[in-house]
Amino acid sequence: MTDAQLLYFTTIVELGSFSEAALSLDISQSSVSKQVMQLEDELGVRLFDRSFRKARLTSAGELLYQDARQVLKQISHMKETAKELSLAGRKHLSLLALPVIGHFNFYIPIQLFETMHSDLQIELEELEEPEMYRRMNSGDFDAAITYYDPDHPVRHARFYPLVEDEMVLVCHSSHPFCAKEKVTPEDLDGARVLSMQKYTCVHKLYELYFRKHHTNPHVVFRGRPESILVGAEAKRGPALLTRVHTETMRISNVSLLPFDPPLKGILGIIVNEASKNESALRELIPLLSDHEA
Repeated sequence: MTDAQLLYFTTIVELGSFSEAALSLDISQSSVSKQVMQLEDELGVRLFDRSFRKARLTSAGELLYQDARQVLKQISHMKETAKELSLAGRKHLSLLALPVIGHFNFYIPIQLFETMHSDLQIELEELEEPEMYRRMNSGDFDAAITYYDPDHPVRHARFYPLVEDEMVLVCHSSHPFCAKEKVTPEDLDGARVLSMQKYTCVHKLYELYFRKHHTNPHVVFRGRPESILVGAEAKRGPALLTRVHTETMRISNVSLLPFDPPLKGILGIIVNEASKNESALRELIPLLSDHEA
């Protein structure tokens, strides 16, 4: 039994399918399935009932899922303790972040913060949402930079807003939408669009927006921001993105259309109230808020 096998098992449970787990862990679905089968063989029980399309736990799986989460938490705690011991008196600070922080150039204020606190060793990790929220829910973090996600409240943690990021529709210049200055939710009802993966905060913001306005775009492709941006440029369909995602790529023959009513994403920092570094982290918040990308 390995911690990787336990991670695959718990990720499948939390995302609801083997395919979604493979996407979030950036490995093949066959590798996930193989590792889970090896875990089942070693434990001598079946963890999933494979007669269903969705990943559904067996009664044994339901019991062992909680044990697996606890073991992973203990492993994480052991690694954290080892890090602190290796730092020769310096405190360790775990800072998680979505890959989008590069677009906002947050590395500069983070570096300034580390310079101001020579007693802190900052470990910055860029993670996708499923792994980030698994870490946060287990308490294995000091702070995390992410979009506000009402579907994933983190216990004993506080969200501090930093910047707004406008949601836009990226259209090829030949698309009929480009004759408009803004698009409405009704414009996109039933329209073919490109979107980010279901587990991302940006997708969930769009999903909540369209649900509120009782509209339902037809998503024909899901992928990373750069993939759907290029897809829009290649006329595969308009892409649902944030404005900041478009600013670092060289694309042509596309227009960025704002929404009416407006749709904004709030990027902020979640601070673990149980962190030993909570007071120091409060000094990081204004550095991030005041920094201009």
